Amino acid sequence: MRLALALAVLLSHAGLRIQGLNPGVTAVIGFYLISGYVMTGLIQRHFAAPTLIPAFYVDRLLRIMPQYLVYAGATLVWFLVTGTHTAFLARSPGMADLLNNLAVVPLNFYMFTGADQFTLIPPAWSLGAELQFYLLAPCMVLWPRLGLALAVASLGVHAAAMIGRLHTDWFGYRLLAGVLWVFGAGMLLFALQRSRPALAFLMAVAAPLVALAIYLLLRHHGLHAAPYNREVLIGWGLGLPLLHWLSRRRGGRLDTLAGDVSYGVFLNHFLLFWLLFPASGLSPAQFTLLAIASILLAGFTQTAFERPALAWRRRLRLSSRNASPTQHHRE
Repeated sequence: MRLALALAVLLSHAGLRIQGLNPGVTAVIGFYLISGYVMTGLIQRHFAAPTLIPAFYVDRLLRIMPQYLVYAGATLVWFLVTGTHTAFLARSPGMADLLNNLAVVPLNFYMFTGADQFTLIPPAWSLGAELQFYLLAPCMVLWPRLGLALAVASLGVHAAAMIGRLHTDWFGYRLLAGVLWVFGAGMLLFALQRSRPALAFLMAVAAPLVALAIYLLLRHHGLHAAPYNREVLIGWGLGLPLLHWLSRRRGGRLDTLAGDVSYGVFLNHFLLFWLLFPASGLSPAQFTLLAIASILLAGFTQTAFERPALAWRRRLRLSSRNASPTQHHRE
């Protein structure tokens, strides 16, 4: 599922639209659902104590940063050597630009800071939102009432954005204040699957029906076409039942391989696009070539740079479990 979503992001940035809709937006919402689901399991299994929250943060940095730094560094070298300017590399970088790209989180606030004028990995604005979620995730899991309050508040922000009271694109899709509830929906699905599976099934079945009802209501008031209301509705309306179904099936070697390369595909496709197809507009053959090149390159960087970090993460998780008597008793 993650690879399919990463390829949808790739194709959307290459100009693909489906009935006028941007598949990349729907894919990002799917990533948020998966992240909420997976982080809940990770925290409960390995970091289920307040004292282990710092270890969780280290684990996430070891997951996110190795490949990110490789692709950001490669893009910076390419830009400095060729001097090629693009919509996302519109100016020569200053120290603030380099720090924004290194820290990632500031890229999520590009609409206020202009950080998108020099973004080495353009999709990293959503990675910034995800890193902010990681900061909150342990508290949301360990203190469920706090998690529920944050998710409900976020849902209120999102609703205000959908009806145009707030900027629909920013607060309905990009900023964590308006999408934290999507991460929360993934978290809730994980919790219900293990405590009340019947409710988890009901949640999965109800999601597309609720999304359709909201769409019809928005359409009645002429608000459905605001960016990106329809894509976001499709993302969580179909993503929740798909996540519920896929999480219950046994994965195989191909699933593992696809998951391994998905993050690299998400990160590398803009660099490949700039290198291979600098002119706008891609043919179906070029779409295919871009996707294959992205997957192959992602496989290389996952093996060379992420896999060594995975060994550190495993040692970190083992030491965290040994340091938590409560968690050891649970398992």
